[in-house]
Parts: sequence; structure tokens; C-alpha cells
Amino acid sequence: MNHLDERKQTLKQLESTQYDILILGGGATGSGTALDASLRGYKVALLEKGDFSQGTSSRSTKLIHGGVRYLAQFHFKLIYEALSERKRLLTNAPHLVKPLQFVLPTYVWWEKPFYSIGLTMYDLLAGKSIVPGHERISKATALDYFASLKKQNLKGGISYYDAQFNDARLNVTTVRAAKENGADVVSRIEVTNFLKDANGKIIGVTAKDSLTKKVVSIKAKVVANTTGVWIDSLRKLDDPKTENVLAPSQGIHLVFDKEKLPCRTAMIIPKTADGRVVFVIPWEGKVLLGTTDTPIQKIENEPLPLQSEVEFLLKTGNDYLDTKLTKEDIESVFSGLRPLISTGDKKDTKSISREEAILVSDSGLVTMSGGKWSTFRKMAEDLTDKLISVGKLPSKMKCFTASFAFPGADGYSKHLVAKIQTMYDLPYETAVRLSDAYGGEVPLILGKKPKEIKKGTGYFVEEIKHFVKKEFALSVSDVLSRRWRLIFLDLNLAESLAIPTNNILAKELGWKETEKKSSLNELLKHIKDLKKTIA
Repeated sequence: MNHLDERKQTLKQLESTQYDILILGGGATGSGTALDASLRGYKVALLEKGDFSQGTSSRSTKLIHGGVRYLAQFHFKLIYEALSERKRLLTNAPHLVKPLQFVLPTYVWWEKPFYSIGLTMYDLLAGKSIVPGHERISKATALDYFASLKKQNLKGGISYYDAQFNDARLNVTTVRAAKENGADVVSRIEVTNFLKDANGKIIGVTAKDSLTKKVVSIKAKVVANTTGVWIDSLRKLDDPKTENVLAPSQGIHLVFDKEKLPCRTAMIIPKTADGRVVFVIPWEGKVLLGTTDTPIQKIENEPLPLQSEVEFLLKTGNDYLDTKLTKEDIESVFSGLRPLISTGDKKDTKSISREEAILVSDSGLVTMSGGKWSTFRKMAEDLTDKLISVGKLPSKMKCFTASFAFPGADGYSKHLVAKIQTMYDLPYETAVRLSDAYGGEVPLILGKKPKEIKKGTGYFVEEIKHFVKKEFALSVSDVLSRRWRLIFLDLNLAESLAIPTNNILAKELGWKETEKKSSLNELLKHIKDLKKTIA
């Protein structure tokens, strides 16, 4: 059965099933909750209006971290929780979440002891950790780790560890795991209304399928709103009189070639002109520079960076680097909207805590927002507990996700890259990409002799077939943005692979010519819009 036939079957199932829990929004929180609740034995459905992780959850700084900057705000509980979750993810998804060394450069004599005190607290909060603790380092060592650091007045620095990950891949892998454990999951389906009983309590939703245009009614004992920056839209659909609680802000990242920004580690810039920390991070063979914090009013499906944000990051980077960065050096850029909940001043979004909040409306709609990727598993556990309570669901099994091994974890080891290189005669960088994307499943996905979609690129036809069959891909944007991360890494390479990728998808999904053109045009327009912002 191909994916579209399976999807039709799931849509029928949505109408004929009484669900315990219905989750709206397939980002980090929604997918995590779908996995948690399905593992506990509840009948779960997960709906996403776009592609899984299309919103904020694919546009993060790619860090699983305790949040060094929260030390100054004394958010010790948040840091402790995030560091505990960091340890779990390094164990449960070792192919997707990996240790990352940071350099914090110091240019004034007192900075090294000052930051060392804070990072001692960070290490204590981490407890017995998988990653090493911090250490003070010399100027020579700092430059060995991060060769492009500005040398003038450099005193040395601090080395410490956090972790980094591939956010969209972890998101899609979580959705896949939820499905494999009994959840019914559908993307490209948008809620149009809530179904309510005579007492005004929510008993389900109506939703329109974007592909077939069919409207379906879905019944559930309790409904969760995990739609990120769109939570207020759904809250108003439930109750038009409800007040907005969202204080969204935009963060952007610029992407550079590693030859332009040579580094063996990441770097943290602890204080910037807008009050946020900025990171310089090696990721997927490139280097990211970000992030900004700009309060925004209008919420877009595909947010674009502001010129002022691009200029701010270039200036901030150049203040700390001997390498001169210009717009011509930018290979890609991505923007994300943070779904922060605030009851106070919504203009100063950088000071709003990233801790999550759960709201329950009079009709029983359970909304969760805030938080961050680092704590998504614990957020999902808390939300599942709340849904069981609000929905008066029978007590079943305890939460399993603290020790749940994600797809790909089985068979993954530090020797996998060398094994893949030998097995398929691949360049090292390609073997690393495949190992970090699929872990122990690489041989299952590629088979005996994989076929490149374009010679010399290291991207394979067999991967696209896997995306369609197992990972819910329904457009060329799904593949190039979120299954492969090419839109986020290299706009020119993404553009060069657009047509061959689209052709393979058309064959796999049985598209008509109009569907084929629509998928391609959507992607090419997005690339064009992104290129304009950095021109």
C-alpha cells in the first residue's frame, strides 16, 4: 500500500473512531505528546495543518541545552530539567542528538573567573553527565578550537559542553514512532471548527483535508492545542471572546560555509546589543550564526528575515571574528517564530521565560505553549498527564518516554560511519550525514546499491522513497527543507536538486501534471524569497 492509499485509510479511520486524545499541531510538543500517550495505551490522533515540523520546530538553533543564559536569570529549575532531558536524549536518540563543545572567549581579565563560577553551577545542575564539565583554556587553545576568533585582546576562554541535534528529523522521527505505536497521524489537514455537546464541552473537531478538500468529523474525549504560534487562533475558534496570550518573537540564523568560518567547536557570544546571546555553531557541514529576538505582530507560515536582523548578526559576528563576514558569504538563512506565553510586557520577548504553560478553557480545550526543544519530552509527559485528568481518562500505564529508544537508535554506534563508507564506497561527509539522519536503519533504507539523484551530491533516490513511505513527505519542500535540510543549508544546492527530486516524488505519489508543477513552484518561490532577503 502506498502512502496516499494509507493516508485515505487513516482519514476514514479518523471519522469512525472514538479517540481518547486528539492532538492539534505536529511540532515538538504535539508529536512528543502523541508518542507519550500512545505508548501509555491511549487511542490517539495527531493532526497537522502543514508538514510535521514545518513551523518553529524545524527552525531552532539546533541545540539541546540547559540554557547557559538562564543562569543570570536564576532559572535553576528550568536549567536542571533541561540538563536532565539533555542526558536522556543523548542516550535515547544518539544518532540525532550529539555532544557539542563550546568556546566562550574572554577579552577582559575578570571574565574568565566570572564565567567559570556560572559554569560551575551549570556542571553541578547537570549532575552525573554524559558530557565533560567546563574548563578554563588559554588563548592558544581557544584559537585551536575556534580558528576564526578575533585575536586582538583575547585572553583565553572557557570550554564547556552541551548538545546539538537535527530538529526536523527528531520531530518527524517522533511522529513516526507515535504512528508505529498506534497513533493515527495525518498532515495537511486543518481544523475548521470544534464539536461541542449540549453543555458546551468539546467532544471533537471538524477538519478539512488540504489534498482531497474533504471535511471530516473527529470525536475525542479530550483535545490538545499544541499549534505553537497559532495557539490563539484555535483558542478564539473555541471562544471568540478569549484574550490572546501569545507574545511571538522572531529569531533568524545565517548559514556560512565552513571554509569561511573555520572552527572545530561552537562559540557562544554571551552579551550582544539586543541583550541575547548569539551562537556560532558547526552543523551539518556548515556554520550557523544566530539568533536574533525581534517582537513581531504578523504570523506567517514561512517567516522571512528582516534586513535589520541580517545586519545585526553580521555586525555581531564581525565583532568577535577575524574573518570578515558579508552578505555575499551567506549560503542560506532561516527564520523561526517563538511561541512564548506572556501575561505582562509583550515587547520585551527576550526576558520572557521559555518555561511552558498549560491553559484549560471552559469548554475543556487544553492548550500548551512555551518551552523549548530541550524539554519537549518532559513537556509531553506533563501535557499527557493533564489530558488524562481533564478528559477523565482511565489510568493506564506510566510514562515510558524517559527510556524510549527512537527509530534508528538500534544498531547505531560510533563505528557506523566507517561501516557505511566501506559498504557503499562513499565520501566521509556523506557517510556522516546518513549515519546522523537514520542511525542503524541506513542499510534498510539504502539497500544494496543506492542511486544518487544527481551525481556527486550524496543524496539518494532510495531516501526519497523512504520519506514517502515512512516519513509523511508530500511535497518537494517537505523533502528539501525538513527530511534533507538543504533549504536550511545551501539554497543553490537545493535549487539544483529541486527538479530531479520533484520528478521522483511525482512518480512515487502518482501526481498529475498540475500537482507536480504546484509542488515545484512552491519550493522555487520560497528559495527566491529567501535569496532576496540576503541579496
